[in-house]
Amino acid sequence: MEPFLIGLIVGMVISLPIGPVGLLTIQRTLTQGRFAGIVTGAGAATMDACYGALAGLGLHAVSRFLTSARFWIYLGAGILCLWFGVRAVAFRPVRQTPTHRYSGRGLTWNYVSSVLLTLANPLTILFFIVVFTALRLDKASSAHLLFTIGGIFCGCLLWWTTVSLATARLHTRVHARILTRINHVSAVLIIILGVVALASAGYLLSQGKVLH
Repeated sequence: MEPFLIGLIVGMVISLPIGPVGLLTIQRTLTQGRFAGIVTGAGAATMDACYGALAGLGLHAVSRFLTSARFWIYLGAGILCLWFGVRAVAFRPVRQTPTHRYSGRGLTWNYVSSVLLTLANPLTILFFIVVFTALRLDKASSAHLLFTIGGIFCGCLLWWTTVSLATARLHTRVHARILTRINHVSAVLIIILGVVALASAGYLLSQGKVLH
């Protein structure tokens, strides 16, 4: 159980910072319900686990490629964030718990879009490489690594589920006007992150670092 617990802690730690996925999880919970937020978090957890697996397998070539392809990654992330942010501004949450009929198509998009947004942060794999090296997991057995990756996924999913449930709890207790402001603030922050990502892409383009 030790490898799993280590992975669980690592997964929760890497999920703690509130970035684009965190804001998207909060915003979707407010507008679509807790299950939509949990599915969004599951997409991020899946991609984090994949990054952890790549780091554990020592695929440094993948890491170098993701780093060299930062222009396209930042460009895609910027466009996604702007699109999510603009759409979020139009939503007006209400105080009552949402009673949405979840469609497979909508939940699939919640999951896939979260995967794409998490993919847009290639530095995550570098974090895992550092952590795995420090804990000497880069030389662990396949079974050891598998349990660790499983722990990372569960740790990430546990964190995002907690965030979604806490937001849903807030949703039923706070005045609708305050919920709308929270939704708008999260939308504006997502847009700002999109602008920053596009600015980073523009900087790399000006430096001739599109892909090399």
